[in-house]
Amino acid sequence: MTLVIGLKTKDGIVIASDSQATSDLTSNDKVQKIFAIGGSSAVGISGDGGLATYFLDQIKEELNYSQGILHLAEEVRQKGKAKFNDFFEHLSPEKRPKLSLVLVGYSKEGNPEIYTLRSEDNFVPRKCVIGYECIGVPYIADYILTGLYETEIKMNAAAEMAVLCIEETARQGGSGVGGETKVAIIDAATKTFKQMPKIDVERMREKAKQFQIVQKSRYYPEDPDSGTGNPTI
Repeated sequence: MTLVIGLKTKDGIVIASDSQATSDLTSNDKVQKIFAIGGSSAVGISGDGGLATYFLDQIKEELNYSQGILHLAEEVRQKGKAKFNDFFEHLSPEKRPKLSLVLVGYSKEGNPEIYTLRSEDNFVPRKCVIGYECIGVPYIADYILTGLYETEIKMNAAAEMAVLCIEETARQGGSGVGGETKVAIIDAATKTFKQMPKIDVERMREKAKQFQIVQKSRYYPEDPDSGTGNPTI
């Protein structure tokens, strides 16, 4: 399974994912699920990783990236629907493989926007209205973000929040989420996609583990791992 998260922030956009893929025969924790498209936008994918990558390769060279993210989302809808119908014309819609996309970027007016598109409804773009979007295994991330996310958050803090959501989901047995966490940003000033260095992401993962320890210490004040014998609630 997969967890991909897109967040709008005060100074840009954050997109993050896990990197684990599992099938009946194999398991791989180095799968790329976030891709830059057009330099100032990005897409995260959930579903059959090989199919999703080939699908993107087939449509991305035909897309117009100069008209803003809304126009791009509509182009992905049109080309995605046509390509999927071509791929799976022998299958009825309910029997086709399912792909979900999180598309992030900027409008022509320079505003950050997030769209989700799903193959089962012909990639109709749905604009995010709450500031964040999760696909794949979203339940724990949605719960955390509902409680913590504010639209005034800055990119670095939003990246930490996304890593926390992925780490918490990965800790749950059977979620299928795991492997190396990937985080990328699109800065509002430069409108340029940038992958966060691995060392910075690892630092955020360690911080997420400390968050878990602090929460546990509220209930076990003598826990030696908490670092405190008298936690404040």
